Amino acid sequence: MRLLVANGRAVTEDGIVDCDLLLADGRVEAWLDRGAAVAADERVDASGLLVFPGFIDPHVHSRDPGNTHKETFHHSTLGALCGGTTTVLEMPNAVPAVTDLATFEERRAAHEQKAWTDFGLWGMALGPANLHQIAPMHEAGAVAVKFFWGYALDRETKGLIYNFAAAPPDSLLLPPENGEVLELFREVARYGGLLAAHCEDRHVLATSAERLGHPITTYEDLLLARPAVAEATSIAVGAQFSLATGCRFHVVHMASEAGTRVVREARAAGAAVTAETCPQYLTLTDADAERLGPAIKVYPPVRGQSDQDALWAGLADGTIGSVGSDHAPHLVAEKLRGFEDAPAGGLGVETLAPLMVDGMVRGRITPQRLASVLSGSTARLYGLWPRKGTLRPGADADLTLVDPEGRTEVTNERMHALNPVTTWDGWTLRGRVVASLLGGTVAMRDGEPVGERRGRFVAASHPVRTHA
Repeated sequence: MRLLVANGRAVTEDGIVDCDLLLADGRVEAWLDRGAAVAADERVDASGLLVFPGFIDPHVHSRDPGNTHKETFHHSTLGALCGGTTTVLEMPNAVPAVTDLATFEERRAAHEQKAWTDFGLWGMALGPANLHQIAPMHEAGAVAVKFFWGYALDRETKGLIYNFAAAPPDSLLLPPENGEVLELFREVARYGGLLAAHCEDRHVLATSAERLGHPITTYEDLLLARPAVAEATSIAVGAQFSLATGCRFHVVHMASEAGTRVVREARAAGAAVTAETCPQYLTLTDADAERLGPAIKVYPPVRGQSDQDALWAGLADGTIGSVGSDHAPHLVAEKLRGFEDAPAGGLGVETLAPLMVDGMVRGRITPQRLASVLSGSTARLYGLWPRKGTLRPGADADLTLVDPEGRTEVTNERMHALNPVTTWDGWTLRGRVVASLLGGTVAMRDGEPVGERRGRFVAASHPVRTHA
């Protein structure tokens, strides 16, 4: 099967090239001058379109298994595909959590039967409780290990317990102390892996909630109970542990100006620290809380305009190298419980690419940086380069085609999620993802799938350790 993508503008991290792309046997075969004579079985006319390496969403919670009343891997990967993403990286905290090699292999086999996109899998770090499982999961192809810093876990399911002070002590796996966390950094460093963390210091959160002195009834209360200094504090500690061990440390869903500043300083000091942010932090502020109510609730919380501006600046200067959706659906009834009791999280996998394309068209990020944060640098970070994240010959022929002159109407009715309610319902976005190719075959056109499921598991291949 040979497919020619003709008359497009190929976007790389280094520039934009007017060319044709020849795809064969699931890989990029060659870049050709426009109009070059070549035999092909199929032709896709990309006139007026930007041709990106297939977009990657590195931060997806599909709730599958364990909470499939909220979402399933079928629905999340279908939504990803229809939004323009060709690879998703599935987070490990479904039920049961992916904390050992056996569960990793079971999850891989189960998700291979449901995947509309290619996918990778995270492992989950518990501290001393599963330190011996970090290496086996890494060797099996885990893209990274995730550490929910400061959160207690259900001892049986390893599900997150946000308020562990109110839970029966014998039901909990308490969060490790920092000395034990340092050992986790050392273990991940031994194998050249990537350790990522939800960064909010639990002691700062506990004191802030106590200082508030009453239940959270408003969004202002929520921000007082979860101040930005909690995020910055955990990032700073992680940066020091990274410097001490050589462990690659990644900050997921970074939400604040304070956190961005700490990451920038840590990188300048030579720490192997990277960061991700999410569209909710790039498009919403606390001013949207009155309109959205508890639907806006995510952890860390959406903050002020200065935080949003700092995150965009961090994307532009390379402080932030990746963008993920943090897709984490709940039932509508759960999100209506109020700011105190509503769970944190919401839909995001289907709107990741459209929202970032809108930011590109509005001039907040260049096409080249978009190709980096949604493709190239994300693929390198998670050990998927050069199979993913590039249009170089030999790479998987995953492409996302964007019309910068188009428009995208975001509505609940168009979402492919199991519970299709999005924060961005009713938004009109600039630019439009018109098609995507997966493995050299058109897999999505105009927001709907083309053909059957063809997603495959992709194993990470991380560099060897470089620190004694």
